[in-house]
Amino acid sequence: MSIKRPNIIVIQADQMAAQALGAYGDQAAKTPHIDALAESGAVFDRAYCNTPLCAPSRASMMTGQMPSDLGCFDNGDDFAASIPTFAHRLRGAGYHTALIGRMHFIGPDQQHGFEQRLTTDVYPADLDMIPDWTRPLEQRLQWYHDAAAVFEAGVSKASVQQDFDDEVTFRSLRHLNDRVRANQAAGEDLPFLMVTSFIHPHDPYEPPREHWDRFADGEIPDPAHPEVPDPAQDPHSHRLRAMSGFDQRYPDIDGVRRARRAYYAAVSYIDDQIGRIRAQLQALDLDDNTVIIVISDHGDMLGEKGLWFKMSPYEQSSRVPLIMQGPAHLVPTGRFAEPVSLLDLAPTLLDLAGMEAAQLPGSSLTESMRRAQRGEAGAGDRDVVIEYLAEGTLRPQLTIVRGNYKFVLCPGDPEQLFDLAADPDELRNAATDPQHAEVVAALRGALESRYDLPRLESKILASQSSRRVVANSLQQGKVHHWDYNPEPEQRYVRGDFWNALKYGTITDPER
Repeated sequence: MSIKRPNIIVIQADQMAAQALGAYGDQAAKTPHIDALAESGAVFDRAYCNTPLCAPSRASMMTGQMPSDLGCFDNGDDFAASIPTFAHRLRGAGYHTALIGRMHFIGPDQQHGFEQRLTTDVYPADLDMIPDWTRPLEQRLQWYHDAAAVFEAGVSKASVQQDFDDEVTFRSLRHLNDRVRANQAAGEDLPFLMVTSFIHPHDPYEPPREHWDRFADGEIPDPAHPEVPDPAQDPHSHRLRAMSGFDQRYPDIDGVRRARRAYYAAVSYIDDQIGRIRAQLQALDLDDNTVIIVISDHGDMLGEKGLWFKMSPYEQSSRVPLIMQGPAHLVPTGRFAEPVSLLDLAPTLLDLAGMEAAQLPGSSLTESMRRAQRGEAGAGDRDVVIEYLAEGTLRPQLTIVRGNYKFVLCPGDPEQLFDLAADPDELRNAATDPQHAEVVAALRGALESRYDLPRLESKILASQSSRRVVANSLQQGKVHHWDYNPEPEQRYVRGDFWNALKYGTITDPER
């Protein structure tokens, strides 16, 4: 008897930090639906993005390849249509594949293997956000993150992000209905991959009143370490502050608290949407054979070290939630301490679908969990590499996590080493401590053996220059944008009256 392949739902929130979820120990968070998934599934306590920036992180996640290998360096870099994604691979294996919501694909291919894409994206798909490492940092580009998002945080009755995410939820719920309808019509259970991707809690921090009111004044803790690091030790953080204008003005403690409350409220909004999707799965009797994966593309500093947003290798920015829940034979229950990354998502989906492993640098999380349960894997058994190659730096910044250590290398900046076991808040740079000399040498050697830094830097500068030529030319004359616009739906009765009505009905067996 053949094994029934599971349905797979990947739910991604944008800029949702692991540390702001109850499942990861935050006592102030109000995330009961995510916490319930975590309690009955698998939680990866040390999951990282492979670059703390939206578009390259998502391209990396979709392909299972590092941003530098893809040539997707930043939010203004096109993602080549010829590179296989997990959507291509599962679609080729017989899965129906659908994308609902945000994925920040840059370039003319806005589907990258998905058979259906049911909404447009919330941000433009054009080459609008190209960094310029030759430009003085004080000459800010219009699209940079701005301190105003923190100063203006608060309740909104409506916003672009709320409208978008409300539609994402609606489309997701209806798509689940459509998969049941399609299987009824086909007379067989064809598996599906649904990727539902929200823009919340990404700044601007403008949650609905309902979610803001779930938190009382003073309920959300202040940043544990708001002090800005020494610029001699950490110039990157000071570049990020200058890029966003925080070097010129910074919110007082009331402003910080308001922004953090708005962020936690936006996370609570996302939790509600996840609850609605789970309820629909149960109502349609799909939950027994569906794996749900909750992730983010990166985190948010939320005022720690005087930083907001992402773009930093610090834990709050680079660490992400990664929670899996599904049938027990596929997803064991438990917490896993081995460092993993979003590179592992593509191999995991192939494994869940019963497909042969592709030649990808990541590892299947299902196999990692099996090894951990057999006592064959430990927290120091593999490296995780994080790249940052975009605005706010002037040279390639590389980070490697090995066991309890995190090492940061960027030409022209002091090296950084953090012992995350002894110093989880990353307050003490141990790179120059003699007792850590061997660790530093080993981690530096691991990065230098993988990367030719001068060549990578030249490649990035050349890419920025050539893309500026293309972007400037495409703004002349008649402009054609790459933004995705869904095809009109033929959903209701058109021509074949009785068959259309029959196809649209999912009968409740208890009626």
